[in-house]
Amino acid sequence: MKFLGRLVPGRGEGSYYMGLPPYKQKFKEILGFEPYEGTLNIKLNETINLDKLNPLEVGDFYYNNKKFYGLKVIPVTIINKEGHTIDGAIVAPKKTCHSSNILEIIAPIKLRKFLSLSNGDIVKIVTK
Repeated sequence: MKFLGRLVPGRGEGSYYMGLPPYKQKFKEILGFEPYEGTLNIKLNETINLDKLNPLEVGDFYYNNKKFYGLKVIPVTIINKEGHTIDGAIVAPKKTCHSSNILEIIAPIKLRKFLSLSNGDIVKIVTK
């Protein structure tokens, strides 16, 4: 499946969560990489049902006596307007403040820099 969306600014919370050792370890196990400590937020024109994309699941866990909620993970390829690509994943936390038409994307490197992206740029996401 393919999605087109616009890069939008995030709230800066992705770096905190992506930096937590339990999340990093789980992503390494299921995706084969540790994520860059941050997410890329892509706004779609419509909402999608991620459950139809057969997501992988990361369960809830406790870390430093605090509960962290699980999430769904969908491996994807991210493509910029020049056609440069990198593998990453959609992450859909059980608990989020984003609307349902925002995709949070992770990758092993900083996507904004690697793909030369700015807010408002169009990004293509292709599921694997």
